[in-house]
This record gives sequence, C-alpha cells and structure tokens, in this order.
Amino acid sequence: MLRTHTCGELKHEHIGMEVIVCGWVRRIREIGNINFIDLRDRYGRVQVVIEDRNIIKNLDIGLEYVIKVKGIVRRRPQKDINPNHPTGEIEILAKEIEILNTSKPLPFLPEDEVNVSEETRLKYRFIDLRRPKMQKNLIIRHKTALIVRNFLSENGFIEIETPFLTKSTPEGARDFIVPSRLNPTKFYALPQSPQLYKQTLMICGFDKYFQIVRCFRDEDLRADRQPEFTQIDIEMSFVDIEDVLNLVENLIIKIFKEILDYEIEKPFLRMSYKYAILNYGSDKPDLRSDIKIFDLTENIEGFNIFDEIKKNNGKIISLPIPLDLSRKEIEELKSIIENFVFFKKFNNQLSGQISKYIKNYENLPDGTYIVVGGYGLSVYKKLGILRNEIIKKYRLFNKKWSILWILDFPLFEYNEEEKRIEPSHHIFTSIYKEDLDKLEELEQKLKNGEDYSNIIEQIRGKQYDLVINGNEIGSGSIRIHNRKFQERLMKIIGLSDEEINKKFGFFLNILEYGAPPHGGIALGFDRIVALLTDNESIRDVIAFPKTTSGQALFEDAPSDVDIELLKEHKETFLNAILKINQNNS
Repeated sequence: MLRTHTCGELKHEHIGMEVIVCGWVRRIREIGNINFIDLRDRYGRVQVVIEDRNIIKNLDIGLEYVIKVKGIVRRRPQKDINPNHPTGEIEILAKEIEILNTSKPLPFLPEDEVNVSEETRLKYRFIDLRRPKMQKNLIIRHKTALIVRNFLSENGFIEIETPFLTKSTPEGARDFIVPSRLNPTKFYALPQSPQLYKQTLMICGFDKYFQIVRCFRDEDLRADRQPEFTQIDIEMSFVDIEDVLNLVENLIIKIFKEILDYEIEKPFLRMSYKYAILNYGSDKPDLRSDIKIFDLTENIEGFNIFDEIKKNNGKIISLPIPLDLSRKEIEELKSIIENFVFFKKFNNQLSGQISKYIKNYENLPDGTYIVVGGYGLSVYKKLGILRNEIIKKYRLFNKKWSILWILDFPLFEYNEEEKRIEPSHHIFTSIYKEDLDKLEELEQKLKNGEDYSNIIEQIRGKQYDLVINGNEIGSGSIRIHNRKFQERLMKIIGLSDEEINKKFGFFLNILEYGAPPHGGIALGFDRIVALLTDNESIRDVIAFPKTTSGQALFEDAPSDVDIELLKEHKETFLNAILKINQNNS
C-alpha cells in the first residue's frame, strides 16, 4: 500500500507508531538545520519534520509536489502545539521521503482565500478544487445528496432515471438541441426538467418517484443559474398541496439538522403571492429583514404626477429605509430603479424632495423614503428589486434564516413584450375549483376580444414555491390529470390544435389511460448546497461549472468539432435552415 494513514487522521493515540502518508506539499520551511513540510490531502494536513538532511539530500521538493513520507508519529514540543488544529498535537519525524510527482509553478496557491479572478479559478479548476474550502463545499454536497436519497427512500420513493435525449417541448427557456445522425433532419433536446416523464411515471402507477437529476436550459446566466444544473425532482400520486408541503418541510428540516445542526420549526411560514408582492415587491421575499413596502396613496397630495396617477386608480408606494441616506447614496439608487422621488422623516421632521406634499406622517417610521407611483402589481415589483439590493448592501438582517412557502400564484401572466398570455409556472399546473368561473370569464373575454387584465390575476394555480433567504429553492404544483382540461389551458395561452398535437400529443394521449391525481416539486439542489455552505454563487458548489457566458474554461468548451462529424449531420442542418427560410418568407 502507498499509505497507512491520511494526513488528517493522526492524533495523540498514534504517537510512537510508524506511518506512511501521501499528499501535496503545502508549505516548506527551514529553521536552522531542521526542515518542516506541511503535507495536505483532502482529509487534512500534518507537519512533517526532517532532522536528518540526508533524507532529502538528492531531492528538490517544491510546492504542490506529490510526496510519500514514512516516519514516526511523535508529540510536538509543548510550545509548538496548536490546539485549534486537528493534528496540532503531533508531527511526523521523517525516515524516508519519495517524490511521487512534481508540479509546475502554480497560478495561485490552493489556500482558502485567494486573490485571483474567478476566470483564473475556473481555468485552473484542478488547482482551485484543492482548496480546503472548495473541497468542503463538495463534501457537503455529497452528504446532502445522501440525506436526500435516504430520506426519500425511507418514505417509499423510488429513484428512476429519465432520458437526457428527449423531444423539444419548450418550458419557458430555450432548449439545447442535439442533431440525430440515425434520423437525419431530426433533433433531440436536452431536458429542461423531467416534467412530462415524471408525470408519465405517475400514470404508470409508481406512485412515488424521485431523482437527483441534471437539467439543461439555454438561458442567460447569473450567480444562481447555470446552463446545466441539478435538481431534486419529486412526484407523488393521490396527493394534495398539504401532502407535498409536509414532505418537503420534513426533508429540509432533516438536511439543516444533519448538515448545520440547526433546528427548523414546522410548519413553515406561508404567504400568498399577492401579499408577498404588495408588502415586499417580490414572490421570493427575503424576510431576514422586516422592511415592508408602504402605501403612501392617502399620505401624499399636491404633487402633480402622483395626483394624476391617483385619479386613474393607481398607487403611490414607498420603501422606508431605516437609514439616513446621503444625497449621493440616494442618487446611486438610480442604477437599480429609475423615476423615483424621496423624502426623509427623523425626529418627527420631514425633509427632501417631496417633503411638503406628505400629510399625516406622524405614524410613519423614521427613515429615508423612496417613492414611486404606478399601476397594478408591476409598481410593487419595481420597489421589490430595490428592497433586495438595499438589505444586502446595508446588511439590514435581523436573523440568519428566512424560510417560507409562497402560495396562490396566478395561473397565467401577461407577457407585455410578446403581447400574449403565458403560464406563470408551467402549463401543467392545476387550478383551484373556486376559480373555475373566472377561467370561463377569461375565455369569454378572449373570444370577444375584450380587456382581460383584471381577471387574469384572479385565477389561481395550485402552485407553491419554497423560498429561503430570498432565493427560490423549489417550485411545484398539483398537476392536471384530465386531457380535456389540459387542452383547454393550452388553447388559452394561444396554442393551436396543430401546435398542441405536435408538441404535446404524445403526453395528452397518455392522460386518457387512467391518469391519477398527482403533484410534485423540483428543488434546486445547487442552490440548497450554496445556502448550506454560505456561498452566494452556485458555481462554488459545482465541481466544473460554466462562466456567465456559458464557457467551460477548464476544458475550453464549447469548441469546434471535427469537420467529418459536421458532414454526418449535413442533412439535418440544411433542413433546419430550409425551415427557417420558409418561416421568414
């Protein structure tokens, strides 16, 4: 064997033993005639002492060299004991050292804190992942996956793999497409989620399914998004909303307890979508801060722009920031939102841009008030963006964790850019029975070409989102299990019979063969691990992530492919170009 022990496991009880350890050279020191090497592996690090210089006489050992050390474990001198380190009581007196491999000079040292760009870290990911912090992240990821698997298995769930090469059924983001060599002119798509497969598994009678699954979306990237990501996919038959929420709460409680030793109480806070928007401007509010949006409509008079908005049944709302912001700080907020005004209230005195227009302000809390006016929920969402940035920038948190469910989402939303109705979640979400009459009203208005803006927000879907610290961690719903009703909703969002059959015909046919009531959820596994490890970006909990431009710097992907491979797909690509030209004409 190459080693008898790892670097991190040697303790007091090993004193006097002869051991063999292997690892990377973290640090080299020379004090007088004695050499010291800090040796590291993923289990920890240990100090190697070289008193006999003949051992390294013909060895030129450098940083990050891989070496093998044979020696005797002994107690450190009392003055050198490090009580804060697991191996701080002992050291290895080297008897033999062998270089197993050398290392070129490193672009950065694999320490917890590195002063290099993320681009450099990703390019040299094999060095970055030697950092103890990064290794800890991936170990916690592994442990979390085990907890999930064990918990769901113990609760009767079966892990079933679903295909990666699937039919293109756009779910909001762009599909990654793959040409088929064996079926020229045809394409596969990489799955954005296993949505239709997991629903099909319920129709197959498996009752409880789960999968820790890779998903793919060709969309713009940011800290919490990657073109390929991992989700905990769960689906159950014969359940209602309470069943799904209860299961997920128990799972999250178990994860936090076993990973962080943190107790979460049940049931989690629940909040309606509308309440969240009106009070926090977001459907994923961060409740670590108590700051709420304040309705100023009745408190402001004489300001022409706002008076006009009030006349047309609009709202004047504000975000009270519990700080005395300078004029410069207020101006900087314009990079987040535009077209706002402000006033301040401190010691029952008003100041600022619109202070003379504010009435009945005695009960307003002290702070700097950012004020906007507008119509519908969009004006609240505007301030919600500002709220999120403000509480992060000024660290306006009063607790470590905020965990809640958002419920009663609108089933549909209006896409202003494309001038059409689209699902707020996805088209497979069921509806509350109490809102069926409103659905009929919407259909009638669409048929008659009438304005439907008021009714659309009143139709609720049986959807639920799990939000932790202002991050959407999971999203799910009770599904539609009736073909006629599924087609009905597809027509509301503007799909023709031909489009419905082309995109979803295979699934609609399945619904006619005894589909049970079912529902489920997808939890963002990367996001959960990022929270558990206190990382803002999911890139720090994924072994080999992509950049914000979708590049894999480590292996230089995407890249050119062999011309012969492209030739094999010539017919497929030409057919695709032909279709584009036909549509454009």
